[in-house]
Amino acid sequence: MQEIFVPWAAWYGKAPFKMEFPDHWEVAVHHMRGGPDIGDAGIRQALQETIGAPPLREFARGRSSAAILVDDLSRPTPAFRLLPYVLEELAAAGIGADDVKIICALAAHRPMTRDDLVKKVGLDIVDTMQVLNHNAYENLEFIGYSSRGIPIWVNRDMTSCEVRIALGMITPRGGMFGGGAKLLIPGACGQQTIMLNHRHVHENFRAHLSEVAKMAGVTYIVNPLLNENLEISGLVAGDTDAAFARGCELGREQYATQVPDAFDIGVFSAFPKDTELCQAGLAMTPLSGTKKNPFNENSTTVMCSASPEGLG
Repeated sequence: MQEIFVPWAAWYGKAPFKMEFPDHWEVAVHHMRGGPDIGDAGIRQALQETIGAPPLREFARGRSSAAILVDDLSRPTPAFRLLPYVLEELAAAGIGADDVKIICALAAHRPMTRDDLVKKVGLDIVDTMQVLNHNAYENLEFIGYSSRGIPIWVNRDMTSCEVRIALGMITPRGGMFGGGAKLLIPGACGQQTIMLNHRHVHENFRAHLSEVAKMAGVTYIVNPLLNENLEISGLVAGDTDAAFARGCELGREQYATQVPDAFDIGVFSAFPKDTELCQAGLAMTPLSGTKKNPFNENSTTVMCSASPEGLG
């Protein structure tokens, strides 16, 4: 039997999953293009060579408090690796750790446990800083209506801070990219806002996210790109719209995956978004950006997801 090992369970051990295929089968493994780990030097460089806004230490100077939005375990963003650099930049601007709130932008997902938080932001930050779970049903502030008439409710702990940063991730998603302002909406919004916004997902979706981010004052992002080993292969920082646009350009390069002309059986892995079954469909993302149709009338498609948290 041929053995193929695929990445598995992003936040739950990452032990490779073994798949076996008959020896007489022709098996091809298609990797995304990716890129090398940019390392500490690359992170520092990206935080100095910002896009559309000054470096954070200049952007935040003269202000007294900051909120940093981070995502939950349904996303592979290594906040634990980036937060020390972001906090260093804020400290250089005169905002110490005691004046920073780290808010887990959960949308309507379950609250993160202490173990979850340690995985996401690191033990030292959990033990020494304000790390808060967003709740889509309480502790909200109404900031007005968007141009679509959607009432915008956002996290009150976030609006209590002068500097508001989204530390999410540039990630491919059905022909477009996640990241940027999307961490705020739905991540740190009220349930009514979340539901009404989702109804308009195909109607200039990004323009609406950008509008709401400006309303809420989330005007700065720090967004990595990851390779298949979950190393940081790119990083954009700066203005929410401009840095996100550059991140999408990098994403089209790094996340590109060669699609075969044809196959009888296609096995697609949802890793690293494989924490919950409801995201298993993202395994098909490599096909969303191609005009190829590798399926035939007898093709079989297998989507794989570790889903340690179940349906999600």
